[in-house]
Amino acid sequence: MVIISLITAFIISDACIAKNTSFTPTSPWKTWKQYKNLSVSSRESTIDKLTEIKATALVNSSLSAFLLFIQDVDNTPTWLTNASNSKVIKHLSSTEHIFTVNFSVIWPLKPRYLQLHSNYWQNSDLSVEIQLKDDFSVDIEHSNAMRIKFYQGHWLITPILNNEQQKQLIIEYTFIADNGGELPKWFADQLALKSILKSMKKMSLQLPQSKWQRQTIPGIIELNL
Repeated sequence: MVIISLITAFIISDACIAKNTSFTPTSPWKTWKQYKNLSVSSRESTIDKLTEIKATALVNSSLSAFLLFIQDVDNTPTWLTNASNSKVIKHLSSTEHIFTVNFSVIWPLKPRYLQLHSNYWQNSDLSVEIQLKDDFSVDIEHSNAMRIKFYQGHWLITPILNNEQQKQLIIEYTFIADNGGELPKWFADQLALKSILKSMKKMSLQLPQSKWQRQTIPGIIELNL
């Protein structure tokens, strides 16, 4: 399955993931935007003073629907900010893939692309984790496009039931990526924060209404009503 996530490119900036890595942040999280069911935060890490970014959302959805939604490469440009197209270039297993995401030109940046390895698993508490990292095992030519240096990304998707016994997900995404250094860091950070906020808003609107809510993934255990 293709875990295209946000990867993102929320992405137009430098940011960093701490979970499941040896990266140690130097400062506490600072909330950039906070809404009822969505928040975006950032903090400085010890990795070249890159900015770690975290987005959290509460969305009505099943686990299978979420995974199938972000695997739908044809739909990726409708919710992932500035993505022009995406495709899987190698299936390693049912839960592990190599894929690319291309991003359209945004002044004053040059076209960008990602080539990532993704792997997901379900924990005993039924939460699902998705690990993302740069992949160099497959050589794909991207003419006139600059590759985004993607250090690592991580999704944590936790199922819950609300007061009406509806299935909901707490979606948390953190990442680090280097866009190439064409922009001042403060400006790149602002672009990244705005991009991830816009992407998560679109996902929160589209996911509950998507066709994938009627589908299931073999092996994925849902929280029982």
